Amino acid sequence: MLLITGATGTIGSDVVRTLAATGAPVRGLVRNPEKAASLQIEGVEWAKGDLGAPETLDAALAGA
Repeated sequence: MLLITGATGTIGSDVVRTLAATGAPVRGLVRNPEKAASLQIEGVEWAKGDLGAPETLDAALAGA
């Protein structure tokens, strides 16, 4: 599982799209799950978290 931080940003979303298109297992770390859903990238697992709040990262990092 590859965890991509900043997954809804300009570069992050391109990285997520590219990896997902290859069939790689991808999890995008996002602060706003609604924004992630609007990207409509099939095959991506989204995890809510914030690098500025380490207590939110355990679930996102599990298995990555």
